[in-house]
Amino acid sequence: MVEFLAVAILVVASLLGLAQIAVWVWARGVAVSATHEGARAAAEAGRSLDDGVARTRTLLRDGLGGSADGFRVESDEAEGVVAVVASGRAPVIVPFFPAFTVEARATAQDEDDVR
Repeated sequence: MVEFLAVAILVVASLLGLAQIAVWVWARGVAVSATHEGARAAAEAGRSLDDGVARTRTLLRDGLGGSADGFRVESDEAEGVVAVVASGRAPVIVPFFPAFTVEARATAQDEDDVR
């Protein structure tokens, strides 16, 4: 009985850890996709950096729900290249597990600078 209990606790803890890592990978995928879309939106002719930030925030909110509110989204433009960066913490499914940090960065050539 004692051996079963010890093994069961280890198996459950391992499965919960694996599930938390899967949530981190999923959150990272959402952030990467959102920053790429945000960079593309900001790089379109006639669009501003704020349009890219808004698009990134919308996609983060759609993919992560309420967890997206904790993400910081920034954009910058230098030498005709638009960059969008999103960073925050992945959702935590088990309270005593650590929260993993997610950071995604995407760039796109600004169409306003293309001649």
